Amino acid sequence: MNWYIVLANILGSTFLSFIIAPFINWIGKYYKIVDIPNLRKIHRVPIVRIGGISIIFIFLLIFSLYLIFFDVNNNNFSIFSLYIIFIGSSLYFLIGLHDDIFRSSPFLRLSFQFAIALAVSNYGINFGSLDFFVPYNGDINIIIPPFIDNILTSFWIVGITNAINWIDGMDGLAAGYCSILSMGLCLLMIIKGNFIGILFFSILLGSILGFLIRNFKPAYYIMGDCGSNFLGFCLSASSLIFLKDLKLNSINFFYLILIFSLPIGDMLLVISGRILRRRNIFLPDRSHLHHKLMDLNFDYKIIIFLMYFYSTISIFTGIFLLK
Repeated sequence: MNWYIVLANILGSTFLSFIIAPFINWIGKYYKIVDIPNLRKIHRVPIVRIGGISIIFIFLLIFSLYLIFFDVNNNNFSIFSLYIIFIGSSLYFLIGLHDDIFRSSPFLRLSFQFAIALAVSNYGINFGSLDFFVPYNGDINIIIPPFIDNILTSFWIVGITNAINWIDGMDGLAAGYCSILSMGLCLLMIIKGNFIGILFFSILLGSILGFLIRNFKPAYYIMGDCGSNFLGFCLSASSLIFLKDLKLNSINFFYLILIFSLPIGDMLLVISGRILRRRNIFLPDRSHLHHKLMDLNFDYKIIIFLMYFYSTISIFTGIFLLK
């Protein structure tokens, strides 16, 4: 039954996300919401930068239909948390859309992101406590004070959101990583028998795949900040509820970092490089991992394969350990 639902959700949301692309592309061109090429950009011609609308629209549409017409209550999961994710991800989407259209200040964008993340944490989507495995000492559980938990959760959500935004510099990279992560989390939800998690990640996976098909080089359009903000919030916030041990109210921090290691590693590489060069960490440059591979004359297909391969290994290793 679960596999039937998964396949139906993936195929249906993929198809719908794929077919609305021309309409979204037309909107982007009509209102001139396009990405202009420069020395840092990979694209050589202007390209519509609001393709992420197809992801959020189809995801919220299909999940809303489930909530309206089916009983999706789960004794192991608060449906209220799901509404918080919907609201938070929609607000992050709007922040990204504003940036796509008006190019807002990084400080203004971060301020709104932190404010929303703090509110989300206050409503119960947070770490609670952290599990660590220490050799010769076994598992250690650290209970986080509420104030520290809210701060840590905010940095997690904002950090992962911007890390996914930063790897969205090559056709198919960010969407491909998010689809692999959604696939792995969907599989974990099937193993755990979490019906709401199965719905959440199967619909999200299909919505991303419908976009991704048109995002490989040469891209039909790109997701833009609206898409990366939505996906970053969705995946970072949902990981705090779907990967949490409900009995202990805790998450294994090492496995969580392993699952998100690609965007986290890229962000750490970029920030450390900019600090060493005494550059503003918010100013874009060509210091991302995919840029470094391009500078080594790796072909686009090889770079995508390497990124996907690492993502698959790290994500499914983390999923296996969490299981």
